[in-house]
Amino acid sequence: MSDSHISRLRVVPLPDGRGLRVVGAVDLSTREIWGDVLESATANGSPIRLDLSELSFIDTRGTSMLVTAAQSRPGTAPLTITRPPTVLRRVLTVLCPDEPMKIVIEEQEAS
Repeated sequence: MSDSHISRLRVVPLPDGRGLRVVGAVDLSTREIWGDVLESATANGSPIRLDLSELSFIDTRGTSMLVTAAQSRPGTAPLTITRPPTVLRRVLTVLCPDEPMKIVIEEQEAS
């Protein structure tokens, strides 16, 4: 992983250990990292949270990867995304308006 990738997309564990905070942008230059994040987050089907409040940009391929990872994960537990960018929230609504999504969008209240 090069320094440019580190500065463009960072992933850190949430304090409770049950999720990840994604910071930066998902685009062509960081797509491989995003794929690794999604793979590890969805591998075992356990409930997990991705805090996307510091995600500044996600391209259409990154969004598609998120949907595919959530829909293909084992078990019934949804992938919870917290405070996604407004555009991502809208795109997810448009992509799958009628089918049950395995993505739950949560807006955490400020503490």
